[in-house]
Amino acid sequence: MIEGRYLEERRTLLRLAGVEDREVLDIGAGPLTLIAASEYDCFVTSIDINTVRLKETERLAGEEGIAEKIYFEEADAADLPYGNEAFDIGICFGALHHMDPETRRSVLSELARVSYEKFIVAEFNEAGFNELHADDPDLAPVDLAWLEEELKAFGRPVVHPLEKLSIFVVEKRD
Repeated sequence: MIEGRYLEERRTLLRLAGVEDREVLDIGAGPLTLIAASEYDCFVTSIDINTVRLKETERLAGEEGIAEKIYFEEADAADLPYGNEAFDIGICFGALHHMDPETRRSVLSELARVSYEKFIVAEFNEAGFNELHADDPDLAPVDLAWLEEELKAFGRPVVHPLEKLSIFVVEKRD
């Protein structure tokens, strides 16, 4: 059984993304990777710079019987080792706030570059960020107005505000 916080929000993102039978890049190993492979029958490449998190998610994928649908790789989201449009859909769920604010623009650019159809970014609003990270001085929330403006460089982002986070969908192909 897949566990964690914000599971329904992850499912909402995957429904909005239309990931069924698609090649998906997921930045930041975790529950979204597992849900995508088990419930949406897609192939996922899950990247993270944290090898412990990658190995833990890989172990959980094995326990769920979905390891053959997921490729795990240590990679830097600001410098992805993939060619242009290598994935149908790229996803970054709640990972930008774990990155240095100066590298976030590079992460968005790389996500757009490797995504063919669309890419999706989900980030927490103030309430969601504080619920998760209020006591962590090393993390800074993502300014959602800034994020929407940055995404306009790659298309027209459609914003889906939820209770504690917003999902930004940027279509690249109709």
